[in-house]
Amino acid sequence: MKVTVDHIGGRGDGVAGREGQEIYVPYAAPGDVLDVTLTGKQARIKKILTPSSLRVPPVCRHFTRCGGCALQHVQSSAYARWKQDQLRLALSRRGFGEVEIAAPEISPKASRRRARLQAVGRGAGKAVLGFAERGSHHLVDLEECPVMVAEIVALVPPLRAFLGRILEKRQKMAVEVTRAENGLDLVFETAGDPSLELRMEIAAFAEAQDIARISWKDTTLKQGGYELLLERRRPYVLFGSGAVERRRVLIPPGSFLQATREGEQALVRIMMQVLPESGKLVDIFAGAGTFTVPALERLAVHAVEGSADMVEALSRSIHLQPPGREFSAEQRDLFLRPLLRHELKEYDVAVIDPPRAGAREQVMELAASDIPVIVMISCNPGTFARDARTLVNGGYRMGAVTPVDQFLYSPHLEVVAVFSK
Repeated sequence: MKVTVDHIGGRGDGVAGREGQEIYVPYAAPGDVLDVTLTGKQARIKKILTPSSLRVPPVCRHFTRCGGCALQHVQSSAYARWKQDQLRLALSRRGFGEVEIAAPEISPKASRRRARLQAVGRGAGKAVLGFAERGSHHLVDLEECPVMVAEIVALVPPLRAFLGRILEKRQKMAVEVTRAENGLDLVFETAGDPSLELRMEIAAFAEAQDIARISWKDTTLKQGGYELLLERRRPYVLFGSGAVERRRVLIPPGSFLQATREGEQALVRIMMQVLPESGKLVDIFAGAGTFTVPALERLAVHAVEGSADMVEALSRSIHLQPPGREFSAEQRDLFLRPLLRHELKEYDVAVIDPPRAGAREQVMELAASDIPVIVMISCNPGTFARDARTLVNGGYRMGAVTPVDQFLYSPHLEVVAVFSK
């Protein structure tokens, strides 16, 4: 079947056909003329008959097999426009027709500082380690990755060899890797508890590869946390605006961090541009302190976060280097107990960075408050647009919306905007 690709859809697939009769072609570019095979609305490229002028060679040998990237084959300018278009579409669905969308802040290659790798034992001392193929549980054995930082890429071969020794045939394990400022922080996730012998092997691996910390998560436990297996150095990151010396912040196992340092700095810069010279800020879903720490350069801050481990780590980090401004922290399930409008009265600025599902109830309380400035960050343009509509309906004005792309070559997108009342 011969098709001409019109545009790229929300998942990164090329879209061809008339409205209502679209078909979706992975790894296609606008303007491609293709010979495809069709299964329902999903197509597979048999042959590129006429390549698009926007098509470029991919930068990774695994592209089209590894499910991590969808758009390595499209020119960077077209890719940036597509990211903007996805945000524009999400906003238009909530009635934002004439909103200013800034140029995307796109993180460079080799900048992803955290990754979740999947592994499976193959027996005879072998294991496969990498990412799943698109739409499949089959793993691509990773040989390179242009997206991740060099330290994580360099760990893949020795980690695969180590997992080959410890995993039984068909045994599965997830490995979360975070590049901290003082080394790599690993979490092994699998069913069961590590034996004494395995603990000793993990310690030897950490010593050989100079790993800062390794933790274990038993996936059979419903309320399972992280068991610290070894900590050769307590991992930390550096947070701040760059206007003063950045502050060391300790991170517990499994901490949420912005995916790239460049993306984090873009988000912080936008926040800092609207902070007053004095006053008090509430950081809602504060996490490890990405926004709390730079805000403390100027304002008193109350950080609210659901994870007890992150609240404890952030509080400890702040108290190790007192900022000279008032700081407080609170552990609170913001989905069950959002900050209420009367609790928000004392703040001059609110920063909110919820999970992908957004924070419908919390945003309703913010919309009903009198906080002069709200900075909202989201990793989901759809829920961002929904929550933005709630704020605007509550009397806030939305400024320019900035797409921040920390997930290079993928459909995922971070969003930030400032709301004023």
